[in-house]
Amino acid sequence: MRVLLLGGTGEARELAARLHPRVDIISSLAGRVPDPALPAGPVRVGGFGGVDGLRVWLRDNAIDAVVDATHPFAAAMTEHAARACAASGTPLLVLHRPPWDPGGATQVNSDADAAEHIAAKGYSR
Repeated sequence: MRVLLLGGTGEARELAARLHPRVDIISSLAGRVPDPALPAGPVRVGGFGGVDGLRVWLRDNAIDAVVDATHPFAAAMTEHAARACAASGTPLLVLHRPPWDPGGATQVNSDADAAEHIAAKGYSR
């Protein structure tokens, strides 16, 4: 089985480490970070050229399944993967992180509000 792992997250690196070398896995990174932490196994960096480009890449590289372990902010990649996999009949597994729990964090609406909040607490350089 040959798997494309859409990654760039700690979860994707952990999954790659668990699967490699037992599974023929290729990790894909968007290329937005100058010196990324690389997962185990082969890695490709850069975009696919949208849904059609990804569909062609899956075909040309004989990919049997895709795992989307991208960051939650990578909504476009998740959508492209879903559409390309549906069009090519390639199974897709999407890993979802639980929602962020701010706990005791203070939320503000702007950098000016953040500065006021920090100053009010007496924090300084």
